[in-house]
Amino acid sequence: MKTKYLLPNSWRPFGIALTLITVPLTLCILIFGDQFPFVLDSIPTPFRFEIPDWSYSENIFSRSEDGTISLQIIDELLGFGMITGLFIVGFAKLKIEDERIAQIRLESLQWGIYANFIIMALCILFVYGSWFFTVMIYNIFTPLLIFVARFYWLLFINQSIEDKSEKSLV
Repeated sequence: MKTKYLLPNSWRPFGIALTLITVPLTLCILIFGDQFPFVLDSIPTPFRFEIPDWSYSENIFSRSEDGTISLQIIDELLGFGMITGLFIVGFAKLKIEDERIAQIRLESLQWGIYANFIIMALCILFVYGSWFFTVMIYNIFTPLLIFVARFYWLLFINQSIEDKSEKSLV
């Protein structure tokens, strides 16, 4: 089967490693917040401008007395790493890429999109204020997470079914 738009199989180990590093770190920062030991200190910038007095901006920017701001970018680095790792894991070719794998990949992607919009609709109905913004940020990762999880789960289930059927034939 010809697969035009999939990444090479040799990229999968890099994507798996990146995902296995960033997903637990992101969950730890989400749970422990500033008490997490790997939170980077602020990176100073030469920018001098006034930031509107929003309560949410205090979590992102820190202002010094001279008016310069510092960015706390660990969340952005982990988010970028998680998206990159999940994308590579989800869209890299398998060793054997056939029609059944393509169908499983398509159905898993469809499930990821459905779950994303269901979560988004529920959040629009039931979540308000700054929590809504926070939930929408984490909802960015939902399609890739569900796609990758369901895709590899179905591959695992199908492989175990095939193994059992081969054993029964012997």
